[in-house]
Amino acid sequence: MQKNKIIFIGGVPGVGKTSISGMLARKFGIDIMLSTDYLREFVRPLVNDANARDILSVSVYEAWKKFGEKSYENIIKGYLKQSDYICSGISATIDRAAKNGENLIIESLYFNEPLAETIRQKGVCAAYIYISDFTTHTKRLNERQLYTHFNSPGQRLSAQLDVYGAIMKYSEALAKKNGIDTFDNSDFQETAKKIIDSVGRFYGNDKI
Repeated sequence: MQKNKIIFIGGVPGVGKTSISGMLARKFGIDIMLSTDYLREFVRPLVNDANARDILSVSVYEAWKKFGEKSYENIIKGYLKQSDYICSGISATIDRAAKNGENLIIESLYFNEPLAETIRQKGVCAAYIYISDFTTHTKRLNERQLYTHFNSPGQRLSAQLDVYGAIMKYSEALAKKNGIDTFDNSDFQETAKKIIDSVGRFYGNDKI
């Protein structure tokens, strides 16, 4: 049985990544939990490349503007361009945790093919969370200020659900392609239980 646990929770804003990651941390006694929102803020002032600074200077829901008109293709181009920089940092963090035998949870908006390969190679337990119902997703975003993001009004993000919907569609398909379990979090308690059970099975403990 693998001694340390490295867990990756992917999903766009408002799907419950932070809440479920917190539940997993408490359930499995994991002390280190990293949100890639903070990794992005850390990287922004440090990059020397002008192109990297340019794409990382905007929110992910505006990154498509660097590629022309608003379209599914350009939304994904902008998302993947930001992901190139952030996911390399995630992969390095996973590699460090694996080498040191440390427990780690990463919750991330960003997800790409190289990161999926790292997840596979390092034996990371991964889950991708989405919400299929637009109204439910909007409600969750608008309410998140009450529970986890106290100074970040969700209305700013719910106004961008068309962009997040495109990212969610792309990332969900990528997760499935790479054998990563996906969970529709329309019912939070049910989804949380499923993910906790899934992590337990992954690490050889069915009695969760």
